[in-house]
Amino acid sequence: MIDHLTANDIVHLNERIIRAHGGSFAPPENLREEDDLNALTDEAATDDYPKLTDKAAFYLHSIITREIFLDANESTALLAARTFVLLNGGVFHKKLKAVARNDRQIPENAAGKQEILLQLTQGVRSEAYSLDDLREWFRRNVRA
Repeated sequence: MIDHLTANDIVHLNERIIRAHGGSFAPPENLREEDDLNALTDEAATDDYPKLTDKAAFYLHSIITREIFLDANESTALLAARTFVLLNGGVFHKKLKAVARNDRQIPENAAGKQEILLQLTQGVRSEAYSLDDLREWFRRNVRA
């Protein structure tokens, strides 16, 4: 059985990121629209995303593209996806890698863990990477 992140879990991750790295946290929850976060957590729990890696990709993609928070969406999305994977016994490969999909690399021109993660989140923000791109990236970089 897969444990899903709750809306409160994701809000807590956002607050934690902002307190640790700076930014603006608007109490009580820093949300643009609470209904959007609730819809996201409900959708993550459906069978539309059957695998752990699919759900992790969904959290990352949806928090960024839906702009759930007033600040720190990319960092929160990355932390949420990572937390979700670890919560469910998944493990990221020691050496993260770009993956080939549809004749391109995801992410492109990235070397090293930090750069890969940064370019991955920036690529989602700029709409260069789709949810399916992320699903493939997580599938190849996480042992579930």
